[in-house]
Amino acid sequence: MQMLSLNFFIYTVGGIWRPVEWSSNGAKLLYNVFTFIIISSEYFLVLTQFMDIVLIVDNIDDFATNTLMFLTIVAVCCKATVVVVRRNAIINLVQILLKAPYKPRDEDEVAIQTKFDKFIKSCSIKYSLLATSSVTGTTIGSVLNVMQGHLPYRIWLPYNYTVSMFGIISIHQIVTLIFATVINVGTETLIFGLILQTCAQFEIFKSRLHKFITKKTVTYLGHARSLSNEDKTWISECIRHHLSIYKYAKTVNIIFNQILFVQFFSSILVLCTSVYYLSMHIKELSAAASLLIYTICMFVQIFVYCWSGNEVMLKSMSIADAIYRMNWPLLSINEKKGLLMIMIRSTIPVKFTSSFLIILSLQSYSNILKTSYSAFNILQK
Repeated sequence: MQMLSLNFFIYTVGGIWRPVEWSSNGAKLLYNVFTFIIISSEYFLVLTQFMDIVLIVDNIDDFATNTLMFLTIVAVCCKATVVVVRRNAIINLVQILLKAPYKPRDEDEVAIQTKFDKFIKSCSIKYSLLATSSVTGTTIGSVLNVMQGHLPYRIWLPYNYTVSMFGIISIHQIVTLIFATVINVGTETLIFGLILQTCAQFEIFKSRLHKFITKKTVTYLGHARSLSNEDKTWISECIRHHLSIYKYAKTVNIIFNQILFVQFFSSILVLCTSVYYLSMHIKELSAAASLLIYTICMFVQIFVYCWSGNEVMLKSMSIADAIYRMNWPLLSINEKKGLLMIMIRSTIPVKFTSSFLIILSLQSYSNILKTSYSAFNILQK
């Protein structure tokens, strides 16, 4: 795939996205085995952590730290499963962006598409670096725990693993967390990129509108106002393109709906718990440092979703204003009716939702911060 290639490469490294261009059956089989091992490892860690929380944990500190990692891996398992199960749907979603009416037609539209592609790639790299710093700190802490004779993360197993399997289990946990981080980065940046492609399409749509109205205005100033078959076809295509953008956004939301729901639900719990834990151990630098980085990454993670969703809402509502500011009163009656239909449709913005829970917007992000702070105050009491 040419579009969002970096994001899919991150998925490939994470073990849950076999490159589309691979044709060798042997390579496909080996990668499928690799995918099965990665996902099984994530589910194994979730199960053993859950059993530890249920059967072993007996104090608030252990419950807080175990719950943080447990909820994180639960979200990773959801992301990996959805991507593997809906692989074909994701491929089709990206492919339609390379076809009409989404595909850029001239240099100006190519420039718009390139601008958004570069922005998505730049943000993906920066986010990857932030996640790398977080997992590096966590890995160092895990290695120190292993050197002191403790597992990196508490789990429950039905046998005494401290005698013969300690080293293997420790390495398994560290490697599993690294792959979990890669899957997280791949998911966040891919969804971020697909959402911002909606903004790119709205920009391309406005460019086409502006060129058409400019061309028709010049024509009508010197000729009779007759509506040719070509103009009728263009108006129909224009309306179809506008509706197709809404359809594309809806498809993105449907494919990743479960991921967004689990992500926001777990993130709210994680933020409340981590903020509470940090407040209780603020003087213990060694215990709080890695968790502080993790909490910052979680805030950034949610902000990425909310900001991109908010941008789409603004772009979709800006279409009506853009048409209003163009010199469209000189167009014919039928052309005005077509543009009016688009303006009316633009009054209903494109919204990405986390199931029934949250609309992706900066207002929702602000509400999440308030909820986390309120929960923190309640837990302190």
